Amino acid sequence: MRNMLFTYQWACYCLRAVSLVSLFLSWGILPVNAEVKLQSGRLSLEYRSGVNLQNGDLDLSRVTLSSAHKFRFSSQWSGQIDTLSQLASDNTGLGRVDNFASLNRPIFDNNKARVELARASVMWRKRGTSVVIGKQVTPWGVLDGIQVTDRFDPVRRRDFVLTDMRPERIARWGVRWRTKVDGWHIDTSLALDGSTSQQARMGDAFFLTSTRFTAGLTLDDVNVSNQAGEQVIKNNFEIVTPERSHALAHSTAGLKVAHSLGDGDVSLMVFRGPDADPVLGLHSMLKVNQPIRVSFDYLRRTVFGATYDVTQGATVWRLELAYIPDQPLNILASVPLAQARGQRILTGVGMDWRAPNDWFINTQLVVDYIEKDNLSLVRPQTDTLLTLRAQRSFYNARLVFKSELLASVNQGDGAIRPAFAFDWSDRIKLQSGIDWLFGDPNGQFGQFKDASRWWASFTYTF
Repeated sequence: MRNMLFTYQWACYCLRAVSLVSLFLSWGILPVNAEVKLQSGRLSLEYRSGVNLQNGDLDLSRVTLSSAHKFRFSSQWSGQIDTLSQLASDNTGLGRVDNFASLNRPIFDNNKARVELARASVMWRKRGTSVVIGKQVTPWGVLDGIQVTDRFDPVRRRDFVLTDMRPERIARWGVRWRTKVDGWHIDTSLALDGSTSQQARMGDAFFLTSTRFTAGLTLDDVNVSNQAGEQVIKNNFEIVTPERSHALAHSTAGLKVAHSLGDGDVSLMVFRGPDADPVLGLHSMLKVNQPIRVSFDYLRRTVFGATYDVTQGATVWRLELAYIPDQPLNILASVPLAQARGQRILTGVGMDWRAPNDWFINTQLVVDYIEKDNLSLVRPQTDTLLTLRAQRSFYNARLVFKSELLASVNQGDGAIRPAFAFDWSDRIKLQSGIDWLFGDPNGQFGQFKDASRWWASFTYTF
């Protein structure tokens, strides 16, 4: 058994090596006469800053250099390499990476700077069949920015959900095979590393404090206030993350099949792997005058899902359903940070409407239900989430005004995000907006109401 595990781990390391070597030394797996041609390339530099609306502090100051390049080796072979380099000196930070598998961690990382290989893959395609090997994402879902069935990949949450693109997926090393058979679209994916969703570091602006995310543990339990600095929190509260590896127990595998149905498309999927969000456990016994040591456990679960989307004129309707029979949960019990499993059902419906006069309306409603079976949950048994976005474009879509509402209907909290984006030229883009969060300080959104901010960004594309 040990030899099998050793062989599997070496296979994962070899997968990464093959992906990179294939891109730069393509003759190893490509035809001898293959030529590497740059199909497309993009390099962009962005500076984004944000000022806290309550105290005027500079909560966000981040420089991002990103690149995306696609290569063509032959009529059947292609490749992709994306990089992400960031520099930050603010209260938001760059997020934790200790829950990333070793092969997926940044190339360079310290408290204020980070360089990551965001994507690296080679693809073989022939007619309706394709195989992708390398660091990639598997976006399974049809709703816009809200996760029901779209739970295969981990996501970044260092900025909570206050990002331009949502969800912001994290690529993992793996293999994906897609084909078409008699009108059926078959999609299989295997992620070979155990990286999970990225959260903010302790003490950062979007470090989770709501008891629904902390297994019922409050800051009062660790003798610190909500405004305590990072070092004060660390002296009283310690997070222990078990190593995320490339073992079979940390891999994610899934199958999705899709077919046309009437005027729309329907898909069915199943995948199994570690939940990208942790359940908390007590790492060691509580001791007087010692920090509470909490373990972030990423337990395996199975997701069954179905989607349907249909276009009717200027309107697109979307529907998703997910069933998780073995959802890992934190519960309130006689021992602190107790864990259990329960059945979870998520349903979501969404609508996109391209209205007259260059208006675009998007709205979504999701119900997230857990069958508690006499369990005392740390979150509501039923969550109802609502998103509503309205935007209008001017000057041939060079100027866009938009406003977005993200809300937890049952808890009465949320975020309102008015913003504008202006394409000054083909290379320069200006954006600005407000992220205003409201609600109870222990709510899903209200926990961050003191982090409400005005932000602005400048992007130059080379």
